[in-house]
Amino acid sequence: MKRNTPLITLLTGAALGVALLIASMLQTPVKAPASYGSTASPSASASSPAPASSPAPASASASPTATPYAAGPARANYASKVKGGGATIAISVYNGQVIVYICNGSTLDEWFSGPVSSDGKITLTGKNNATLDASYGVGEMTGSAVAHGTDFNFSAGAVSKSSGAGLYRATADVDGTTVKAGWIVLNDGTKIGSLEPDSTSATPSAVTAPPLDLASRTATYKGTVLHAVPVNGVTGSGF
Repeated sequence: MKRNTPLITLLTGAALGVALLIASMLQTPVKAPASYGSTASPSASASSPAPASSPAPASASASPTATPYAAGPARANYASKVKGGGATIAISVYNGQVIVYICNGSTLDEWFSGPVSSDGKITLTGKNNATLDASYGVGEMTGSAVAHGTDFNFSAGAVSKSSGAGLYRATADVDGTTVKAGWIVLNDGTKIGSLEPDSTSATPSAVTAPPLDLASRTATYKGTVLHAVPVNGVTGSGF
């Protein structure tokens, strides 16, 4: 029996080693192969090319910004009463030039003429220290004026093409003096006119103009027939 002791000890040690090996294998997890349906790892998705994104919509600031005032039409006619009444204004624009007339049908009578600036604004001066500033809006001309020491604000709309509305002017020699008359015809047919008995004066005065016959475009002053010419920005008449 004593001779078999080493053999038994050897076999016992071998069996113990095999058991420990099996236990170690059972405790170590086996890595399963990745399936086709598994989600890609972050590193894998980062290396893949990103899908093309649709272009971002243009921002509102990319569109052209509207200017406060339009450049203005090349040819146009405007007429209206000034705000608060007391006078009437007519404006005719033709290819960069403008003629403006303000009158009240009696002592107020002021003519302006000059160029229209590239931004559609008008700054003019007249006799008797008169001034006018105006700008184009949408279908109208707005601004302010000083004529014969009186301040005016206006918003003049476009005249009707079929009503004969607009601005008319006549000059004539009467008893050796040049007279100048102006009439404004509104869309409703109202006529307002003033006349300068001596238009060559540095500070001309004004009186009520004689009635204008729109059909014949004539009026009579002190026995002299005045032939009115339309100041028309559309046709260029009177410029």
